[in-house]
Amino acid sequence: MPPTAGAGSPARRLDALFSRPLVRGALSAARDFLSVVAPTECVACGADDAVLCPRCRGALRAATVRPFPAHEAAESLPLLTGLEPVPALAAGVYRGELAAALLAFKNRQRVSLASVLAPALAGALRRAAGGPEAPGPSEGDREGPAGGIAVVPVPSRFSARVRRGYAPVEVLLDWVDTRGLMPPGYRIARVLRHRPGWRPGQQGAAGGPQKGKGRRARGRTRGTMAVRRGARVAGMRCVVLDDVLTTGATAAEAYRCLVEAGARVEAIVVLAATRPPRHADPTRRFSARSADGEREMWEGTLDSGRG
Repeated sequence: MPPTAGAGSPARRLDALFSRPLVRGALSAARDFLSVVAPTECVACGADDAVLCPRCRGALRAATVRPFPAHEAAESLPLLTGLEPVPALAAGVYRGELAAALLAFKNRQRVSLASVLAPALAGALRRAAGGPEAPGPSEGDREGPAGGIAVVPVPSRFSARVRRGYAPVEVLLDWVDTRGLMPPGYRIARVLRHRPGWRPGQQGAAGGPQKGKGRRARGRTRGTMAVRRGARVAGMRCVVLDDVLTTGATAAEAYRCLVEAGARVEAIVVLAATRPPRHADPTRRFSARSADGEREMWEGTLDSGRG
């Protein structure tokens, strides 16, 4: 368990405080008051008085209970020596309540949705660490060197961070970490940064064999990231963490930076993937708001907007 998640940590003390009946009653009264003076509605179905209503909250949890391999549909992910793409694991499919909640969390300052989204991300990390079909370390190499597995979040662009006031992926990762939900031996390593002013297409080293598809997507992201100055990356085993996987171009750029610096990328873990696994039910209901959200993403309003 990370030091920040210890029994005496601020996060644990706050959790204990908010669980007291008197405090919970006061918070409930405050929510009732705010629902009158500043009414809100569910980001998925439009129901009153909740950022995410109980029904949609339950649907989101059900949609993320079984993380699935998402690398086959991500055409821009690098290929390993066996001509297989870098393993990628998604907590859920980017549609329905998950898409609506993630869009609201990222683009509409609904930061309270972290308490719903972060547990799903934690589940995907645990699956990657050792669950069935996990894309993490192989048997016999589970313990690894000192330091375990580094979870490397894909960095937000400076302009996006300023506009929002926070970095969505890091908020979710910190939520998981401070509550002790990281898999054993996993730690956060913020070793990547965006290169301000870098124009795609400038000189940049190739990141190893990649699929022939998705070249345009990779071209838009190549060279836009770099390892932070002074970061010790050589020999590090890591998992790349992002919010949404589309073509895989953003994750591929993070992979390139880490591998060229001497790290070994075990897997990519995301909260949502835009294309469902082969066994998914294509008739599953999703709301009109979520469909609008998917169009919004494809039009480039998500932070990554790059895949």
